Amino acid sequence: MEMKNKMRDGQNAIRSFWKNHRIISIIGILFVALVLYRAGHFFLVPEIKEAEPAINVLVTEAKYEPIDLISPVTGRLEPVEEVALVPLASGPVTAVHVAVGDQVTAGQVLFEIDKGQVSASYNQARESFAAVASTFARMELLYSEGAVSLQDYESAKAQYAAARESLNAAADMYGNFTVTSPIDGYVTALNVSVGSIAGGAAAGSVANVDELIIQTTVSEVLATAVKIGETVQVRIDSLDKEYSGTITSFSPIPSMGMLTYPLTITMEPDESLFAGMFAEVRLVSEEIKEALCVPSEAVIIRDGRPVVAVLGPNGVPELKEVVPGVDNGTIVQIVSGLTEGEQVIYSGQHFVVPGVQVNVVGAAQ
Repeated sequence: MEMKNKMRDGQNAIRSFWKNHRIISIIGILFVALVLYRAGHFFLVPEIKEAEPAINVLVTEAKYEPIDLISPVTGRLEPVEEVALVPLASGPVTAVHVAVGDQVTAGQVLFEIDKGQVSASYNQARESFAAVASTFARMELLYSEGAVSLQDYESAKAQYAAARESLNAAADMYGNFTVTSPIDGYVTALNVSVGSIAGGAAAGSVANVDELIIQTTVSEVLATAVKIGETVQVRIDSLDKEYSGTITSFSPIPSMGMLTYPLTITMEPDESLFAGMFAEVRLVSEEIKEALCVPSEAVIIRDGRPVVAVLGPNGVPELKEVVPGVDNGTIVQIVSGLTEGEQVIYSGQHFVVPGVQVNVVGAAQ
């Protein structure tokens, strides 16, 4: 009986061993299969990566050319002449003959002020002068004939002179009630209407816009670069355009209480220019007749150093450290670091990697 039990336990142990061994074998086979699958996938089916496209760039040739350092000063276009209309008389406005924007000539009547009271004084002075003038004419004739004394003649002459002065004064006063244009030009402001009270303040203005000027100032650094009669470029931002102007006046003495020097630029007539427009005058403060130059944007900063990307003969770029000089915002002088004729990248240069091929899509002449 005991022998049978031992045999049964042995069989159970063998059966359990093979059962466990079979499970371990299956796990091992699955593990090996997984490893082989991954290895086969890695070696037999490699991942395909597309090469990154070359960077598109534009190039130009480093060359010798003149370069000017432009220093801008700003101002606004103003009429060459503008006069305020300040009536010398006061009273209700009885007539207005013009409107803002009308073109007028010197002496043209703009508006009138009630002359009721002054008319009586003027008429009286005119009548008095006419009577005195008639008397003086007779006295002059009689004196020439020796019919009156010198004393009587001188008395009549003095009365005539006094009457004439009174008439002139009355005429001037009377004329003040008729406001005329002091210059040829355009009515730029008119603050009166029929029935309003004029006098004691500006009632409008007339401006001559046959020419436009820019009145500005420059610092002592730029003062030495200013030459009367010199042509300068003037940029009008609102028109996105440049015009020519001429330096017509310059004071070598600073404005009172200021450290800048007054400067006037006269603009050439153009139908697109209007008074009040903002203008930027571009003064040449430094001029170099011949310098090795590249476009200003070609110079970039890498690791705190100014460099340019230069295209080699094999089309592969390299970075060259340079020493920039005068930069007018369009081109920059290269003092050292480049030689004439080298192909410099001026567009796409920020993305250039030294030694990595680029794609040249255009070249400036």
